Amino acid sequence: MNRMKFLIFLFLYSSHSFLNVSFEDLDYLRSLGNKNSQSIILNGTKSCNNYFDKNKFTNNSSKFENFFLCKFSKKRNRFYIYMLGEENRQGIPLKKFCRETIKKRPEIIDHLDKKFIFQKKEYLSGFYIENFFNNKVLNFVKDIKKDELTINNEINEFIIENRFNFSQDNVINNQLITQKKEEIQKIYQKILSNSESDLDKIIKNQLNDIVRYKIFVNDTSKFISYSCNWQPGKGLDPYVKKEKFSEFESI
Repeated sequence: MNRMKFLIFLFLYSSHSFLNVSFEDLDYLRSLGNKNSQSIILNGTKSCNNYFDKNKFTNNSSKFENFFLCKFSKKRNRFYIYMLGEENRQGIPLKKFCRETIKKRPEIIDHLDKKFIFQKKEYLSGFYIENFFNNKVLNFVKDIKKDELTINNEINEFIIENRFNFSQDNVINNQLITQKKEEIQKIYQKILSNSESDLDKIIKNQLNDIVRYKIFVNDTSKFISYSCNWQPGKGLDPYVKKEKFSEFESI
């Protein structure tokens, strides 16, 4: 209870603190109002991993390419997007090797450039919890016919997935479906107008502060593991340090 009062005090009396509330605190506050509320941390992490899981391969479908994983560290309050086990077999200088490796992902490169840091990233869209419906992020193309089809498909999918939860009272069932349609319309209008809610602003501010990119590199000739590290808006040159993945796993 003391923690709740403290957080509410921050929300009411300090706009700076309001913008810097952590995801952990946001999840806690949201759970006070609704114990079944979706976790920003869990949704963001799952959505990010799903995004990179769908982008594992090169243009050559038979060739496997190392891919990024996503992890939230409560201990450090960091959200890591990282790659495992790259091997620098050609003896290329480490920073150059890491730059060339990360350049294969243009969507990440843009996030490292301060001129493009404002752009929304699909792999981070899962954190924007208000755009969630039926456990996934809704995306619209701003074409009325196509978007109407998307809305109808989402409602139909919701009905199918929850068909065993409906009662025998069709009035109640119709009220629930109407409620869900209103939820989607609210999300649609928000995306269509390109508007940001207060929660969106907090989430965006947090992501700019806590996202880090990391590539682990094995120097097989010296049996040493390194990591290259980047921060959004800070450019392509990585910060390099000796680091084993087993050390990273524990944070």
